[in-house]
Amino acid sequence: MLRKPVIGVTAAHCSEELKTFPRHYYVESIRQAGGIPVILPPVRVEVEGHDVLNLLDGLLLTGGGDISPIYLREDPLRGIGACFPERDWSEILLTQLSLQRNLPILGICRGIQVLAVAAGGRIYQDIPTQFPRALEHRQTAPRQNVWHDVDIVKESLLYRLVEETKISVNSLHHQAVLEIPQGFIQNASASDGIIEGIEMLSTKFCLGVQWHPESMEAQAHCQAIFNGFVEACLDEI
Repeated sequence: MLRKPVIGVTAAHCSEELKTFPRHYYVESIRQAGGIPVILPPVRVEVEGHDVLNLLDGLLLTGGGDISPIYLREDPLRGIGACFPERDWSEILLTQLSLQRNLPILGICRGIQVLAVAAGGRIYQDIPTQFPRALEHRQTAPRQNVWHDVDIVKESLLYRLVEETKISVNSLHHQAVLEIPQGFIQNASASDGIIEGIEMLSTKFCLGVQWHPESMEAQAHCQAIFNGFVEACLDEI
C-alpha cells in the first residue's frame, strides 16, 4: 500500500505551552487532503534542517507573528508586532533548503512572507505605515468569514487549483510581500494592489497565499489548495 505523504507543519516553540502549536485548522486541512501532518519546532543549524527535511515530503509554512527586522536587513519601523527570531531563522533556513531540493512548499499568511524573504524578496513591515491607502487587511470578523476579494492570474498554478479568476478570502495580516523574488510570479492581488499570492516557476509546487484557506471550510477553493499541495507531495514518495 502506498504510504501517505508526510507534511511538516511549522510552529513556534516557546516557554509558554499555548504558544507552541499552530491552530488545528492546518492539521485538519492536511489530513482532509490525504497527508500526514507533523508539527515542526524550530531547527537550529543547517545539518538539523537537512535531517528534518529527509523525513518529509512537503513543507507547510504557517501563519503567526511578524518576521524580525534583522532577517529583513532593515531597521524596525513603527507598527511591527511581536517577533520570534528563533522561528524566523528556522523557517527561512528550512525554506531555502526546501527550494534547493525542489521539495513542495505551501506558505500561508506569514508563510508567504517567509517564502518571499527566504528567496530574496522584500516585505512590508507594516502595511498601514508603509502603504496608507491600502484596505484594512486585519479583519474584525471571525477568521472563518470572508473579508475581501482577490483577483487571480489565469494560467497560474493558483488558478489551476481554484479554477476561478476572483475569489473571496479572509484577511488577518498587516505585513505583506513588497517585492517578489527572482524566479517567482505574482498570481493574486487585492483591489488596493497588495500582493495576495506568489508562486515559483519551474518547480513541482511552490505557492504562497496571503489569506488563511485552512480556516474557511465553507469555501471550496480553499481545500482545493491543500489538495493540490498534498498531491504534489505524493511525487516525493
